[in-house]
Amino acid sequence: MKKLLVGVLMATLALGAVARNGAWVDEIVMTEVVQLGEGVAKLAAGDLDVYAFSITDRNLFNQVRANPGLKYYSSFGSYNDLTFNNGGAGGAFFSDGRLNPFGVAAIREAMNWLIDRDYIANEIMGGLAIPKYTLINSAFPDAERHRDLIEAVEDYYAYDFAKAEAVVTAEMEKLGAVKVDGKWTYNGKPVEIIGLIRSEDERTGIGNYFCDQLEKLGFTTVRRIARSADLAPLWQRTNPEEGKFSFYTGGWVGGIVDRDVGDNFDQFYSNRVMPYAQWVQAPWPEDLLTYSDRLARKDYTTMDERAALLEQMVWAALKFSNMIWVVDRTGFNPVVADLFLAADVAGGIYYSTEVGPTIQYQKDGVPVEGGTVRLAMPTLLQQPWNPLNGSNFVYDMFPIRITSDTGVATDTRDGLFWPKRIEKAEITVLKGLPVAATLPWVTLNFVDKIEVPGDAWVDWDAANQRFITVAEKYPNGLPEEMAPKRYSRVYYPADMFQTVKLHDGSPISVADFVMFMILTFDQGKPESAIYDEVMVPELEQTLRSLCGVKIVSTDPLIIDYYSTIWYLDAEWAVADWWPYYSQGPGFWHVLAVSILAEANKELAMSEAKADLLGVEWTNLIAGPSLSILAKYLDEAIATTYIPYAPTLGQYITAAEAQARYANLKKWYEEKGHFWVADGPFYLEKAYTTEKIIVLKRFEDHPDPAGRFDFLLQPKQ
Repeated sequence: MKKLLVGVLMATLALGAVARNGAWVDEIVMTEVVQLGEGVAKLAAGDLDVYAFSITDRNLFNQVRANPGLKYYSSFGSYNDLTFNNGGAGGAFFSDGRLNPFGVAAIREAMNWLIDRDYIANEIMGGLAIPKYTLINSAFPDAERHRDLIEAVEDYYAYDFAKAEAVVTAEMEKLGAVKVDGKWTYNGKPVEIIGLIRSEDERTGIGNYFCDQLEKLGFTTVRRIARSADLAPLWQRTNPEEGKFSFYTGGWVGGIVDRDVGDNFDQFYSNRVMPYAQWVQAPWPEDLLTYSDRLARKDYTTMDERAALLEQMVWAALKFSNMIWVVDRTGFNPVVADLFLAADVAGGIYYSTEVGPTIQYQKDGVPVEGGTVRLAMPTLLQQPWNPLNGSNFVYDMFPIRITSDTGVATDTRDGLFWPKRIEKAEITVLKGLPVAATLPWVTLNFVDKIEVPGDAWVDWDAANQRFITVAEKYPNGLPEEMAPKRYSRVYYPADMFQTVKLHDGSPISVADFVMFMILTFDQGKPESAIYDEVMVPELEQTLRSLCGVKIVSTDPLIIDYYSTIWYLDAEWAVADWWPYYSQGPGFWHVLAVSILAEANKELAMSEAKADLLGVEWTNLIAGPSLSILAKYLDEAIATTYIPYAPTLGQYITAAEAQARYANLKKWYEEKGHFWVADGPFYLEKAYTTEKIIVLKRFEDHPDPAGRFDFLLQPKQ
């Protein structure tokens, strides 16, 4: 590591004094190019500089490799699945009486034997994939830790058409289905399997292959081949009991190197993370919910305990098979030869968190100041942007991340974290836990017991808009199950409030951090004016692990955090509370306007609540939301509105509120949207019809250009 740090210093000195702040380039123009082949062709013709997608087409790969004007970044964190309609409460029967074979767990499990993953990896994916049977990514640390488990799973669920057919036949007959002339029927009608098959990439081949296999079993298939934007409403936004689909050709991206896969099981194997009905309404077995919860909460003390729990989780997941894994993809991300950026070894370009500060043209190995990068993706602007419950599509999150800062920067080469907006951190964990620190900015300590101060915040009173302290909620002390295993202290730079500006010119403030803390609780509380049922599972999960949070100092800002959850890497244990929410950056004055609109039932920040109320899904960048938000901005100005005033009013003066709102008003009048972020690029304009996004360099960004250029170098 010392060699790396010295190398970075020498590179910086060689470039001389860097006067440019934020980004190296002046502008990024994003456009939509649906077909991957067209994207590569445009790169070759000089019409594009980046095609931000992890491509797995062998022919396209050979084209890029053979062109001296192009290069590529490899990525190993994307993977494919088949997501099944489990039928929710209806199980094996849709609400209209149709038979739903995938409402039966045994039939879903049998699909593991029905598909030949080697054939998919080698023939459909052209060798740019590895067969995948479990959530454990084949390229990352847990694959080596659990090699024996993976091999056992691969042996048990190896391709066996006859076995799949035997299970399916037995279960279909139990349901009352009858085979007529080799075709399954129910009540005299063919049993149809409706497949939602993505058209943009190799998932077309996967979906067609799966349908072919299903037809060999005697099912009638309906193949709906279309783009993500067309299929998403069917699998994401419908009640599973309606039977709008039977399976979906899913694709996922691990955004960074997955150093601990245990954190991910709760997403795919519980109703606690995914907001979609396929997960919320699924008939989850109790053991599956228990295993995924324990892994998420780190309910173990040794690596042996972890291994045993993970093994239980993997086998239970395969037994239930609400989705089955197909392949781990080896993707290539094509760019022109003179363009450099920090592509993530897991997520590639479109999932990298550090494209914004590193993207640059180079001449003779030296960054060039200025220029426009022409970047394309298979799709753009799929869903509304708002930081709390807006779009989580990778195609939306990529430009969102480019406009944003976070407390820490992700090392795109190994998944560890470097300080970005914070100065340093101290991590304390219980003795005996298998935690290690790698990078010098984190101090790791081990203790016998962690004490939580009584005045730390641990819950939220939404009716009275005040935090509940540990002493109030637990007058007799924290219960045993809430005893903290981790304590994080984060130090922010002394000059942060003077140097860090938002895109509308406002300085960041303590209120932005406190707002983040409030909204960790408020939406999941029935007493809240913006209560959203979708947020209840997330809040419940938070309350099971949060032991306390305390602002130790406001200037300089120091924040303590106590939790039952710990991490194998101390760098991952840093709780920075930088105001970056699930779906992007959020600052109190912008959120205040959204809150007013939702409290008055004119907008809603989640899709589910918007549908429930029959209102627009809050969109800060375009559409009918803008005029509504503008109206409530005027109201906020007229009333000097401070959201959650009993608490947040302690951190915001009337003058500060008016200054923030004035900045936001000016921003909206100039830019025509409410997307105020803090990253090296700001959103100039989103053209939703034309599918164009224009991002421009933020000249007042606090970081010198090149601060994270060490990420462009191979890991030492």
